[in-house]
Amino acid sequence: MSDLAEHARSARGRGRPRGPDAKYRARLLDAALDAFGAQGFEAAGLRAIAAGAGCDVSMVAHYFGSKAELWVAVVDRIEAQVRADLAALDMLAPAAGPIECRIVAAVEAMFVHAARQPQAMRFVMRQLTEPGERLDELVARVVEPVHAVFLPLWQEAIDAGIFRMRSALALQTFVFGAISYAVAAAPVLARMSGGEMDLARLQREFMDGLFARLARGGADADASDAAEERR
Repeated sequence: MSDLAEHARSARGRGRPRGPDAKYRARLLDAALDAFGAQGFEAAGLRAIAAGAGCDVSMVAHYFGSKAELWVAVVDRIEAQVRADLAALDMLAPAAGPIECRIVAAVEAMFVHAARQPQAMRFVMRQLTEPGERLDELVARVVEPVHAVFLPLWQEAIDAGIFRMRSALALQTFVFGAISYAVAAAPVLARMSGGEMDLARLQREFMDGLFARLARGGADADASDAAEERR
């Protein structure tokens, strides 16, 4: 457990509120997730967060203690959901089928989970632009566990010649980045396209491109090898 998380737990205790308290706490977490994702930690104000939750600002101190501890509680929630999602990805194991099918299943799962939690995706993307102790906390608790599950799959795909890349980490970054951007930018893209390019359409376009890449992977690899030999 990180120093930030340990401090937050020791300051506020380990129990979770129940009944009406749990409802107000959840509303503050929702509002904080939106605010931190849209503005970053420093710019997000506690009064605005409390107003978004329909609470007095004193409720932040009551439930969380401080802005920093509220941020840690938001990460607690994201981490719990991410770990639950990862535990359900048994279709990625080699025994689940051919590598091509597992790649498609992995990307579909990433889209489903991202679309179900767009605010969390925006929070993560925003925090990645703010180096420091909070970023280290987020990477250790959320980013690294995701990479630990997906990197073996991408490495297997690279070894099989499906993707012409050397780094599984780079491949994971490109795929995750594309899906994260699609989810975060979906409202803007829908407006720019007159409503035609919604998130479902973006996912279909992405998957169609991936299917095409998988279908011609061998031919692309052979052509690339031949081109390199001619140089």
